[in-house]
Amino acid sequence: MSNAAPADAQAGSSTGLFGTLYQWGGSMMSYAQQQINSFMGWEDLEIVDPEAEKAKKGQESDATGLLEQERKQAWGTKQFQQYIGADVTSLLSVPVWIMEPFTILQKAAEIMEYTDILDAADKTEDEFDRFALVAAYCVSPFGSAERAWKPFNPILGETYELEVGAGVRYLAEQVSHHPPICAAHAENEHFRYDLVSAPTTRFLGNSLEVYPYGRTRITLVRSGEVFTLVPPNAMVHNIVIGRTWVDAYGPMTINCITTGAKCRLEFKACGWFSYGRYEFEGFVYDKDGVKRVKVSGKWNQYVDAVRCDETGAPLPGAEVKRLWTCTPKPVGDYYSFTKFAHKLNSSEGIRAPLPSDSRRRPDRSKLAAGEMMAAGSEKVRLEEMQRAERREREKRSDAWAPRWFRRVDDPKLYEGELELSKVPYWEFNGEYLKRQQQEVGAATEIDGKGFCPWQYPEIHDRM
Repeated sequence: MSNAAPADAQAGSSTGLFGTLYQWGGSMMSYAQQQINSFMGWEDLEIVDPEAEKAKKGQESDATGLLEQERKQAWGTKQFQQYIGADVTSLLSVPVWIMEPFTILQKAAEIMEYTDILDAADKTEDEFDRFALVAAYCVSPFGSAERAWKPFNPILGETYELEVGAGVRYLAEQVSHHPPICAAHAENEHFRYDLVSAPTTRFLGNSLEVYPYGRTRITLVRSGEVFTLVPPNAMVHNIVIGRTWVDAYGPMTINCITTGAKCRLEFKACGWFSYGRYEFEGFVYDKDGVKRVKVSGKWNQYVDAVRCDETGAPLPGAEVKRLWTCTPKPVGDYYSFTKFAHKLNSSEGIRAPLPSDSRRRPDRSKLAAGEMMAAGSEKVRLEEMQRAERREREKRSDAWAPRWFRRVDDPKLYEGELELSKVPYWEFNGEYLKRQQQEVGAATEIDGKGFCPWQYPEIHDRM
């Protein structure tokens, strides 16, 4: 893989799973650095004075220079040399004013933007056309990743719930703080989606390799087929020197454990002058390993599919079908939010969510309102409350358990899935779906109000 910045990055254009993953870019921070941060679970972030001129919105040239200096200081000091080759998931800090008013749980929910593809898959008769649609859905989250800001780290027990698409109900919960792990479940009449996200990294000096460890299972209701996913890795280049950029590369593997069919998509490493950037190509194979459908495209733009023969050549007269097209993004949006991200961040017209919901976080709400100093103060307060919770648990010798998911220590693991030492198995317990749905609440009573993910809410009254 080339270490040269791609031509589009050099020109300054913006350049990502589960997260959901991944240029100091625009006026602040690059897409790659933000995406790495979004899954790091970093805590104790450095807070800068947002009243200072260099931290104010609009002071883009000054802020860019300050950020470049901050970056070199953070990554270039001798103390970080000891981390070369190590997982730096919880070792680094970043200033609050380069954050976006979004949490990692909300970012994980961006996988729900294109659930209509899974609905279509469930309605499709042909096994391999159905599989191609599932593959397109697995690529689609990459289309929402071109953002240049860091989300807030979830508090242990924090949740995010969502109603979207054709009756889809989605819930995510932060089930572990060290290491940072979130679990999520979504379903409607057509599919079930289960996710555990537990990524790690390897620091290489001027680059960072990202391993998007996780466990994804997609079940189509009508056929009963269960699909598992292993996403490609990513490499973040030029963390200390040069323009930072990210490359997603290697195989994305999807297995249908019900039929034995498989899909392998090869994400091309970016070459010199951006050759191959964003491109991927691969096939859906039947249980005997025979190619049935060719799937290709650009992971930030579209997915195409065409029926093929065993050599991979399109069948005579076969139509190339566009299975997914990335929704155009708003122009000039300050945080480069997609339209769907704005929906995820809005408290308007939604059912009153759980007290632990991300939209209720005061630090996220303050930052969305442009109150950066207040956002920083609230963030520090929430982190201290989380520490107080840990001390109280230790004092009482209590255990902590998530409310909506349960850990399974001896689950059935399928081909291609990672071992439990890398990705613990967290199972949706179904209790959330039994909860009576709330009425639509007033946004003024939800946004930044009533946040309570705590095990011991009584100890926080004075904080």
